[in-house]
Amino acid sequence: MQSQGINSSSFTGGEAGIVTNSKYGCARPFEKTYENVGNILKRVVATCVPIVTGFIAENEEGIITTLGRSGSDFTASIIGAAIEADEIWLWKEVHGIMTSDPRIVPDARPIPQISYIEAMELSYFGAKVLHPRTIEPAIKHGIPVRVKNTFDPDFEGTLIVSDQRLRKDVVKAVTLIQSVATINISGAGMVGAIGTAARVFSILANAGVNIRMISQSSSEANMSFVVDEGHLEDAVAALKSEMNQDVIGDVACDRDICVVAVVGAGMDGIPGVAGRVFNTLGTEKINVIMISQGSSQHNISFVVSSGEAEEAVRLLNHEFELGA
Repeated sequence: MQSQGINSSSFTGGEAGIVTNSKYGCARPFEKTYENVGNILKRVVATCVPIVTGFIAENEEGIITTLGRSGSDFTASIIGAAIEADEIWLWKEVHGIMTSDPRIVPDARPIPQISYIEAMELSYFGAKVLHPRTIEPAIKHGIPVRVKNTFDPDFEGTLIVSDQRLRKDVVKAVTLIQSVATINISGAGMVGAIGTAARVFSILANAGVNIRMISQSSSEANMSFVVDEGHLEDAVAALKSEMNQDVIGDVACDRDICVVAVVGAGMDGIPGVAGRVFNTLGTEKINVIMISQGSSQHNISFVVSSGEAEEAVRLLNHEFELGA
């Protein structure tokens, strides 16, 4: 920027005032970070453009920490919130958040506007353009986030806002999570046994296993959940060694699966969306292995076999007219 005649100054994340805990690789900023960054950078912007290194910060002892995946975007969001920016812009290699992965659905299109909650759901369910933590500071401080394309800067991209008013687009996007596996635990001893779910999740947490999706039958005789494929062996081993065999009779797993998520704030209160989803899949004889829907009704997620996953995404894009 200086070579272009623009007065600018460089800062590391720590020099800009970002202070985190000491969890290297996934550090979290302390609340005082926003005041620190605001005090430092608000003075600087009066005379020059500050250039802040993303991804890295410092703990309270001044030792370098890192923010983890999408840490540079997270840094930008922290700074935008701290200086009370009008918008936070994230520059990517795509035109914004898409209705689906264009490698699966060639006519997928950019979404002009989306709510914070929808963006969070999409980022969790496979939309790699955003990490869920990226927009946390923006949500907290009510600042819009815009995702733009580095190679087409004039394109408006996707604007992420707090607005959740229902629009004509009941469903905003369909995403796919690959490299996951299901675990199903069952046993007559689970029925009416208080604390079984708590015990299961504690065992998996202690084994360092992240649970992506949960489903349990009303009979309480079985419980299914989705984990990252890389965590599968640790999860199964921990459950078999730690659980009371009188309660759980069987632990079964399946690697040959994917999770499909249908996301949209417009689904809240609109009857028949789930019917359209599963009718579309049933008509094409795609078997649904597992279903989960939160009470917020912002997404319907389900498990299908890996061989049918991409076709399921394409069918649902067509059903909800998400193509260009």
